[in-house]
Amino acid sequence: MYVPILTSDRDFAGAWHPATATLDWCEANYTWSYYIAEWWNTLSNVFMIVFGLHGALSILMARGESRFFLSFIALFVVGFGSWLFHMTLSYPMQLVDELSMLFCVALLLYCAFEDKSSYGSANYPLAFGLFSVAVTVSGIYVAIGHPVFHQVTYCLLVALLVYKSARNLAGYPAKYTRMFGFSLAMYVLGLVVWELDVHYCSALRGLRAGPARVAPVLLRGLRAGPARVAPVLLEMHAWWHIFAGMGTYFLIVIMASTRSESLQRGLHLKMLFGVFPLLVARREERSA
Repeated sequence: MYVPILTSDRDFAGAWHPATATLDWCEANYTWSYYIAEWWNTLSNVFMIVFGLHGALSILMARGESRFFLSFIALFVVGFGSWLFHMTLSYPMQLVDELSMLFCVALLLYCAFEDKSSYGSANYPLAFGLFSVAVTVSGIYVAIGHPVFHQVTYCLLVALLVYKSARNLAGYPAKYTRMFGFSLAMYVLGLVVWELDVHYCSALRGLRAGPARVAPVLLRGLRAGPARVAPVLLEMHAWWHIFAGMGTYFLIVIMASTRSESLQRGLHLKMLFGVFPLLVARREERSA
């Protein structure tokens, strides 16, 4: 039986050892499971996987445009690829994770630039151009093997996506602006915790181990308290997955909903508990 080392700042060997990826994040390896290298960095992809599939299913049920169906599928692929990467820390799965991010943002850029096109139309030159950019960047990255090139290029593409998406919101109700502000805040917060994970790993590992040593003494053995919870909250790369996933999901919902509103067909925006957006088929089309 594999016993998880809940509070260690050391790496252990597991099923996929040795790691072949060029990146190994701050979370200690194989501390929870023999089969999952980075436990929290793996499980934190559940949001992208679940809501990527939910969004794609919503588009299918509403007979929405394929561009948004593919956008949600791309979100799912990024989440699943990230799951495989952090579970194995293998180089092939690292490429699945990182390259899918480039193709996902290229697809979202297509949606942003085609915001005013007619229903069901396709701009093949734009699609080919964006696809070529993703392929070229991917080829250069694989050739040089330097993660910073991938990260900088990805951030530049996201910055262009944010700029164009913000301009597209002119004339739409204020609720979309608020949702966009939340999406942007998630991206920014995600980048902050990413940088913390990269540059302050030693300090984070010390903090993660500290509460677990102190809490049992203070709480007289109540190990379900900060002894287990506090270290999880300091897994910064896992928070990046959650924040980036939420930011991307909100952005796809905004683009799909505003386009549907301008075309008066396909989708309706529903707020779950008044705060979380879901896409559903318009009532008149469901009853038809």
